[in-house]
Amino acid sequence: MAQFCCPSPPPPAPTSISQFISDQPNLTLLETHCSTMKDLHKIHCQLIKTGLFNDPIAASRVLAFCTSPIAGNMNYARSVFSRIRKSNLFSWNHIIRGFSNSSNPEVAITLFVEMLVNSLVQPSRLTYPFVFKAYSQLGFAHEGAQLHGRVIKSGLQDDPFVRNNILSMYANCGFLSEAGRIFDRHPDFDPVTWNIMLMGLAKCGEIEESRKVFDEMPVRNMISWNSMISGYVRNGKFVEALELFGQMQEDAAVKPSEFTMVSLLNACACLGAIRQGEWIHGYIVKNSFELNPIVVTAIIDMYCKCGSIDRALDAFKTAPKKGL
Repeated sequence: MAQFCCPSPPPPAPTSISQFISDQPNLTLLETHCSTMKDLHKIHCQLIKTGLFNDPIAASRVLAFCTSPIAGNMNYARSVFSRIRKSNLFSWNHIIRGFSNSSNPEVAITLFVEMLVNSLVQPSRLTYPFVFKAYSQLGFAHEGAQLHGRVIKSGLQDDPFVRNNILSMYANCGFLSEAGRIFDRHPDFDPVTWNIMLMGLAKCGEIEESRKVFDEMPVRNMISWNSMISGYVRNGKFVEALELFGQMQEDAAVKPSEFTMVSLLNACACLGAIRQGEWIHGYIVKNSFELNPIVVTAIIDMYCKCGSIDRALDAFKTAPKKGL
């Protein structure tokens, strides 16, 4: 007996993608009710059985879920990507982005090279940032500099999204002169750019230069204050960290976060400043900060290093179970 396969539906027009998805029950489920990889496996199987997976739009939607940082699975995503007959730019960007955010960022670079060599699809302004992020995570700024040259030839060097990721790569890898050249070219940077430069300098021990950037910032947000305070603590400037927190409190538009509190507790612990530590502990309780494991550990560590074992035990006993 002859076996018949369901033919693949004709590809949708670009203007009717949303309608195409809403007309397909399995794609609608994928968009609205798929929350785990177990759900995805079931829907993926149905798409294969009906032949709908052969459509690049449907395949890219499956891939998008697989590469999500919360519920996805990059091994499965790689398998899905390898079975897409004609990978479009959307698919390439998702798989590269997914691996750049994973524990295997080198795969993102391998895929990018494959895209250039074996694909007719050309990278876009949304492709390059994630490749630079992968170089940054690997500490491969020298190799990333070659890609920077390609970006310049493509005319994308002034795109804020691309530029900020190039700057982040150089700053995080300690290539401060290269980062400085980019930073000095654009006095009208957004807060993200200023924060990248501030954090890169502090990370490399250039804390005074980091403070100069901080003082020159036209607008400071919570990330700016946190980065400068944590930079002081990381570089052993504990008194300066506490003093800067005092200035931060004068800015009504900015509220400290749990990361601020942890940095300040670490500063108090290193200084043996029990009174300041007690005040910060009280500030945490008064302002209803979440007592997560990081905050609770910092409180206990501060009391222990300040020689107040009883207070450390009290903090341990009164902390939520989930905080330990």
